[in-house]
Amino acid sequence: MPVTYLELENFKSYAGIQRIGPFFNFTCVIGPNGSGKSNLMDAISFVLGVQSRDLRSSQMKDLIFRPPGTSAEKNENLRAKASLVYVEPKKKGGEDDEEGEEEKIEEEEGMGEGVMIETGPKTKRALPTGKTTIFSRVITSKGTGEYQINNKSVSFKTYEQKLASFGVLLKARNFLVFQGDVESLARKNPKQLVEMFENLSGSAELKDEYERAFKAKEEAEQRTIFAFNKTKEHKSERRLLKEQKDEAERFHKLLEEKNTLKQDYFLWQLFHIHANVQEREEVVAGLQQSLDEHHAIVTDKENLLKDAKKEASTARGESTTKDRERMKLEAEVGKLEPSVIESSEAIQALKKRLTADEKQIAKIEREKSNHAEKLAQLQIQIDEHQEKENQLQKEYDELKQSESEVGTMSEEQEVRYERIRDAAAVASAKPRQLLQSAVRALESARARAAKVADEKNELNGRKDDAERSMQELTTRKETLEKSLEKTRSELAASESELKALQKSTAEYQQKREKIESQLDQVNNLLRQAKDDRRKDKEEERILTAIGALKRHFPGVKGRLVDLCRPSQQRYNLAVTVAAGKDMDAIVVDTKKTAFDCIKYLREQRIGTATFLPLDSLQVPSPESIERIRGMGEADGRFRLAADVIRVDDEYRRAVNYAVGATIIADTLDDAREVCFSRQGGSSDDRLKAVTLGGAVISKAGTMTGGVTRDDTNRAGRWSEQKLEELRAKKESLEAELEELDSQLGRGSNSSAAKSEDLRTAIGSLRNKESYSKSDLEYTKKKLKEQLSLLKSSKKKFSELRTEQTTAENGVTEASARVEKHRQEVRDIEEKLFAPFREETGISDLRAYDEAIGKAREDFVKKRTEIREHLAKLTARKKFENEKDFDIKLTKANAKKADHESLLEEAEATEEKLFAEVAEIK
Repeated sequence: MPVTYLELENFKSYAGIQRIGPFFNFTCVIGPNGSGKSNLMDAISFVLGVQSRDLRSSQMKDLIFRPPGTSAEKNENLRAKASLVYVEPKKKGGEDDEEGEEEKIEEEEGMGEGVMIETGPKTKRALPTGKTTIFSRVITSKGTGEYQINNKSVSFKTYEQKLASFGVLLKARNFLVFQGDVESLARKNPKQLVEMFENLSGSAELKDEYERAFKAKEEAEQRTIFAFNKTKEHKSERRLLKEQKDEAERFHKLLEEKNTLKQDYFLWQLFHIHANVQEREEVVAGLQQSLDEHHAIVTDKENLLKDAKKEASTARGESTTKDRERMKLEAEVGKLEPSVIESSEAIQALKKRLTADEKQIAKIEREKSNHAEKLAQLQIQIDEHQEKENQLQKEYDELKQSESEVGTMSEEQEVRYERIRDAAAVASAKPRQLLQSAVRALESARARAAKVADEKNELNGRKDDAERSMQELTTRKETLEKSLEKTRSELAASESELKALQKSTAEYQQKREKIESQLDQVNNLLRQAKDDRRKDKEEERILTAIGALKRHFPGVKGRLVDLCRPSQQRYNLAVTVAAGKDMDAIVVDTKKTAFDCIKYLREQRIGTATFLPLDSLQVPSPESIERIRGMGEADGRFRLAADVIRVDDEYRRAVNYAVGATIIADTLDDAREVCFSRQGGSSDDRLKAVTLGGAVISKAGTMTGGVTRDDTNRAGRWSEQKLEELRAKKESLEAELEELDSQLGRGSNSSAAKSEDLRTAIGSLRNKESYSKSDLEYTKKKLKEQLSLLKSSKKKFSELRTEQTTAENGVTEASARVEKHRQEVRDIEEKLFAPFREETGISDLRAYDEAIGKAREDFVKKRTEIREHLAKLTARKKFENEKDFDIKLTKANAKKADHESLLEEAEATEEKLFAEVAEIK
């Protein structure tokens, strides 16, 4: 259901009765600062039950508009009222009208049922019509207020429920997003987020009902699982017993097969040992004969070795003599080798020189054959450049004829004109320098005058801006000082409230941390003990029955499992299996007490139980117990079950009855060896054995293996007493923690939420104070700067006015000097050019320069380039004509012949040296 209108009466800055609206699906509120945008949002929050501290006011009566100049009596009679008008749209044609739907203007009247609001050219927006609900909140000058629905006073609870029916949850504050709400939401921990979502969805009200249903579901699941496990255990026990029977039969059969196989194996071993002995004797005889033969061969080889050593000694003497002769010859060869190497290197060098001579002769011959062609090409290039020069001269003459209206000059006159112009430039050099200096001075004076004028205009604009800025900054400073003072007062109030709340929260938090620490320790202990077992209904019934029996019959001692304990935890399962059902039996002092207890259970219909009367139990004889204990100490692989159970002497008889002469072995193999090695004796010599893993070998020889879940649970019951204490302590701590949490509050009313809201508000106020303070300092600084700037601008303005007058005078003086020097240059040029003008008949030499001067410069430049290149070609041709290739060829051939004769001599010397070396070798 949408909000359609908002009606305000003397609320904050809205004087009198104001109707604001209509509102659509998307409505923007715009306006300048101080126009009342924030007050409009505060009015909506006020109607929806938000507290005054969230409406930027310390008290509710501060929300009332007080006209300036009203007396105190009139102020006491003032009140403020804000109303939200909800209109439920009607359904038309089976479909809901959509708010904000745009329709074309219909010219016919009576087409629509609701009010039409014009929103643009040729469009109207239809307001919904239907059931109207008005929510109002009134506040008087005394700070009292009331809530109204359709102008009727109602309680806050009724008001809240009515808004909730429209989807507006006051506690969850799901209708507006205040400043800091997003940051506050981001800081919430997972638990606080869950509480917020529960409040938003309304599921928090169903918490108790959900917990009751969840508890009932767990109990039903527990009963179902218990029944299923019982059925499963019975099936498992049946299958296990059948497997044990089959295993025992297989074991006896395998024992017989084992004995037969051992006998056959030993006979087989004896047969093969005898055969191996005979084979080894034959091999030894053959090896002895082979050894004798090898001894004879070794003697022959030793004689041959002695003869070879004598021959080797003679050969070593001869080798020494030959080595001396070889070393002498090697010395002679070493003397000849440098000459051989030198001769070889000389031959290689001469061969390279001959190759270079041949290449040089070939190159000279190629140049000689190409010389005539090169001279012809040079002559062609010379002719081409001469033709270019003639063509260039012809084009220049034609250009002069085309410009004959300004006059013409011959080549000689043009040369003289160039000389006269150069002379005029030299004669007027000094006046031209003075003229250039005067022109530069004039330009500088004009630039200075323009610069001073620009600075003056710019300074005048800055002075006006500074005056406006000072006025604005003064107003801003006063506003900031008032805002800063108000922010500091609100911040001090919020901080004092937060400190008080933090102090109380810290005390609760210390208590909570202490309780949580203790609870963590208890949970750790429970986890270490693997406290995953739950008491079923049968266990609770038995404990209740035992408690009733103890109250009625003093001779009842308790269950055997509660009166004894294994000496080590590793014996828990073995002792449980050894005692069997007797571990759950109830120990009593006499047989009469047992009968009385049975009678009481029958009369009360509590159930059945097994009783162990201490005065009539039959236990094994002390002699047999001592004999088995001695056997265990001697063997070391087993011990009596009764010896590993700690119990008071008063109840020792019950333990001896439950476990009898049962022994406990570490492994099943040890138990087998101990039990079956004694099967041949009398029945008194047979033993019942239990392993640490729960396997059983009875006196009859049957074996039972595997452990059920019930056995495991019963084996862990000796830790139940300590676990019960831990569970009780855990429940007490959880109850204490729950009570502490209820004191701290939940949801939006919790101290954490209040503290978070206060921190958010304080953070916003501190930010506002910081920004206002920095803004105020900045404003003061800017105000001081603008004042200093205004003073300096006024002072600078008067200085610039004087500089501008001086600059204008300088421009006038510089202009006069420029004109004077320009006239001097004209007079000098006129004196030199006048005779030449009379001679050539050209009255205006400047016009001639403009018409012909550029073309002549290009002509002279191009002609110079052509003549320079022509001179280079002529010099190159002359150089080529002076070359004599016959002389070069004769010298190259002579040089080659000299190198060939030297090569022949070097090769002859090398052959001679090689012959001497070969002779020595």
